[in-house]
Amino acid sequence: MLKRLLAAAFFACGIAGQGAAGAGSATAQAAEKTSASPGQTAYYVDAQRGDDSGPGTSPQAAWKTLARANRIGFAPGDRLLFAAGQTFKGTLNFSKSDRGTLSKPIVVASFGAGRAVIDGGAGDGFRINDSAFVIVRELNFVGCGRKNGSDGTGVNLVRTRDVRLDGLDVGGFRLAGVATGGDENTRITHVRAHDNGAAGITTNGGYDGLPRTRNLYIGDCITDNNPGDPKNLTNHSGNGIIVGGLDGGVIEYCEASENGWDMPRDGNGPVGIWGWNCDRLTIQHCISHDNKSPGTDGGGFDFDGGVTNSILQYNLSYNNVGCGYLLCQYPGAAPWRNNVVRYNLSIDDGSKNFHSGIGLWLGAGEFSDCAIYNNTIVNRLRAVSTLGDVPGMVYRNNIFLAGGDVLDGDFKRSRFVNNLYWSRANGALHRDGTTVHATLDAWAQDRGQDATVDDEKAGRYADPTLLFPDKGQKLPTDPRKLGEMRYYRPRPGSPALQSGSLIENNGGQDFFGRRLAPGKRPTLGASE
Repeated sequence: MLKRLLAAAFFACGIAGQGAAGAGSATAQAAEKTSASPGQTAYYVDAQRGDDSGPGTSPQAAWKTLARANRIGFAPGDRLLFAAGQTFKGTLNFSKSDRGTLSKPIVVASFGAGRAVIDGGAGDGFRINDSAFVIVRELNFVGCGRKNGSDGTGVNLVRTRDVRLDGLDVGGFRLAGVATGGDENTRITHVRAHDNGAAGITTNGGYDGLPRTRNLYIGDCITDNNPGDPKNLTNHSGNGIIVGGLDGGVIEYCEASENGWDMPRDGNGPVGIWGWNCDRLTIQHCISHDNKSPGTDGGGFDFDGGVTNSILQYNLSYNNVGCGYLLCQYPGAAPWRNNVVRYNLSIDDGSKNFHSGIGLWLGAGEFSDCAIYNNTIVNRLRAVSTLGDVPGMVYRNNIFLAGGDVLDGDFKRSRFVNNLYWSRANGALHRDGTTVHATLDAWAQDRGQDATVDDEKAGRYADPTLLFPDKGQKLPTDPRKLGEMRYYRPRPGSPALQSGSLIENNGGQDFFGRRLAPGKRPTLGASE
């Protein structure tokens, strides 16, 4: 854990250095622009039949190279189109000279049947610095490989406004597939980022004059097999989606899988989908599964240091080597507080690290206040583990189904209300070092946890009788089909049915998308 403490404290500094270098490179490239487009013009690039001496304004008079496209400043309504089925080597550069408007954005895409490929080689695929109202769609970006000389990022945004990335495939870059920093109103949709080093998709801001990123949307993206950055020996790498330095953001309907397995160090590790130093971040309707780490972590989801006023809801985590849902505060981070974790599922997470579905880690600093309710945790080992006594954690209406001990660690400053507990192997209800509460009654009598207080219902120790998948059946990987999953719902007669406490502002629906009736006792766990 000491390694995690030390490495996490320098996380923002490492990202800041990377961002500054990217911005400087793009600024140098901007000086090469020699002309400005009048706007409302389509420009074509054809590596086989093009000629850089031509006007580029028709498929028959197309330019040949990225270098020629980089010499023009694009204007509102312009389109830059690359011949489908062809590969264009080099880095495409946009700067403050390339700006569209809300009604007339600049569009960068393919023309013809299929997609064009931008081959960034050892560098970036597309650098967009200080541009506004740009749409990039239906293109593939490739690097020469995270272990084969790449030092770049697929699509690298810095201080942009109203940029949309849609329908991209990005892989083979040592750093990230897509990176944004200090941007506003960015939308990243239908992007597959795979086989990159540091991360599939990453966001940062708020350092060295770079503003915090604001109003970010990431939807319907896939981040898979981003194994780790071979040159990063001091911090984690191999994340799926990681956002930091963010004010206002939504990540939804995304899948993260098989990331982090080749991080080249032993210490704090990657996570499938997570945020740090964020305010008002919502992560919902996502699936994070089979993520790994040679060191610690390797979990499904994470609200890390400095996260405030944020929500984790309607997500599925399974088969990760780290816990399904990590709540974590590292030294030097801004305060962590006022967050919500609700209506999520964790299935057999924590096989290597934390050994639980939900995990808390208090390194140092201000860490408090989270409503954790109506989650269903099914784990071969433990349901919840904490490393540190975190104040203001309120666990209500959850189903905690464990293979061994149900709860592990110091929960003195937490509150448990009306949860349903069960151990398949008659493990202890709670264990904290040498202190063991074998039963719920013993825990309630000794610590006052999950007892009847102020007319709130006491917790229960009983089999929730959930519907489990048959042997060999796989859990879903498509977030858009989570509502169709039949499993982990209470069977008829389950003690979980309509046994929950009423909670105001509960999101209005369960994990499966079913409406929560106002004024009616909810079912315990994630399924109504």
